[in-house]
Amino acid sequence: MSSHHIIRDEQEPPVLVFQLNGNWEELLELLGWSPILLINPILKETFEIKQTKFDGLLINEYVTVIEGNHDLVYSDDNLSDELLKWIELKNCTAINIFCNDKIMMDLFQRFKSKPLPVPLIFFTEIGKYILKPDSIFKKWYPEEFKIGIINDDIKKTRNLKQEQGGYWVEKAGFVRVEVEGNLVLIKEK
Repeated sequence: MSSHHIIRDEQEPPVLVFQLNGNWEELLELLGWSPILLINPILKETFEIKQTKFDGLLINEYVTVIEGNHDLVYSDDNLSDELLKWIELKNCTAINIFCNDKIMMDLFQRFKSKPLPVPLIFFTEIGKYILKPDSIFKKWYPEEFKIGIINDDIKKTRNLKQEQGGYWVEKAGFVRVEVEGNLVLIKEK
C-alpha cells in the first residue's frame, strides 16, 4: 500500500454525498485531498458524466446491490447508528456530509442521546454547518464573520456579538461557544 493510501484512509475525512444541493464547487475542493467518497446511487450518472471517481455507495436498506467495501448501508430510521459503525470501522477523524437540512437536523437530534466520536461537517441547501461532539466549540474566524449557533442551550460565548439574527466575530481570532449539552451545531455560511 502506498503512503498516499495510508494518509487517505487514516487522515482525510471521508465525503458522503446524499444530495449535492448546488455544492459541486465545495465538493471538488474537498476531493482535491483524495478522501473516500460515497455517493447516493441516484447520483452515479452525474458523477460519471463529470468524470469524478467514487469509492462506494450510500445504500438504503431497500436496495440489495452492494458494490464496494466502503459502502454504507442504512435506513431512514438507523442512519445515525450505521454512521457510528462506519466511523469506527474506517477510523474517521471527521466526516463531510452533503445532504439536505432534514438529514442534518435529524442527525443533530439523534446524536444528542448517543456519543458522536468525530465532528460532522454538513453542506446543505441552506449553508455549511459544523456539528462538534463536545460542549465547547472553538475556532479562528476573521473579524465581522457571521456564524449561527443552532443550539438552544447556549451557556456563554467569547469574541462574538449577537445582532441581526446571528452572531458576528468582534475581532479576528478564536471564538468560543459553550453549551449545556454534548453537541454544538454552528452555521458558517
